[in-house]
Amino acid sequence: MTVNNLNRINDYFVRYLFASEDSKLLLLDFINSAMINMEMKTFRSLEILTPFNYKENNEDKETIAPKAGRRLDIKCITQNGTVVIIEIQLQGNSRFPERILYYWASNYSKLLKHGEKYDALTPVISINMLDFNLDDRNNVHSCYMIYDTSNKKLLTDHLQIHIIELKKFKSNLIKYYLNCWLTFFTMKDKDDKEAIMSELVKEKPIMEEIQRKYNNFIKNRLMMNEYDKRQPYLYGNQIMLEEERKLGIKEGFKTGLTVDEINKL
Repeated sequence: MTVNNLNRINDYFVRYLFASEDSKLLLLDFINSAMINMEMKTFRSLEILTPFNYKENNEDKETIAPKAGRRLDIKCITQNGTVVIIEIQLQGNSRFPERILYYWASNYSKLLKHGEKYDALTPVISINMLDFNLDDRNNVHSCYMIYDTSNKKLLTDHLQIHIIELKKFKSNLIKYYLNCWLTFFTMKDKDDKEAIMSELVKEKPIMEEIQRKYNNFIKNRLMMNEYDKRQPYLYGNQIMLEEERKLGIKEGFKTGLTVDEINKL
């Protein structure tokens, strides 16, 4: 691998990009870009609850995968108490929405301490960037909330789940705020990255800071070592899931299921 071929959705790199001490403005801009894309209220400031520390990661001596029970996500709290969680997922299946909901519920339940009243609860927003297609729709960015099925009345704004399907992304299909971010995350090996970044900086000046952090990352030997440890594990999981799906499709055909029926499993 060359530095130009860095996997920009490697969870270790994304944590460095969004959860470092100097990353608050970048994280805030990404979150607000997702909010603007769905015409929702934005935030003024935030505090990172799961700060990135490459020295701690290095001392953990994670040779293959994160330690059991440890999550490589980003969690922050905004100026009005809203908790925002960002996750990167390279593989998944039809049961992935239940996984997202379970993790959202786990975080929401932790907001209330023993003896506190329900008015102490605040919204929890889950933003999930997926490197696989969750369904066959064309939606790059979807947002789910709790509505009355008859009149679309919102029950509460405390649950908000965003799903961004990177493989469906094509430039200029969404508002430019989020478009710039997704262009950065989905750059291919063959792309002229310098030219693309130059255009992104013109559209969105904060992209210059993203490029600076990217350059610092690839020049840091300790962080690149941790990145290299993650890549085989992430790639291996992706290949294993694809092989299991192919095997499942073959078995489904043997039992007489149709393609549509198999896709629903």
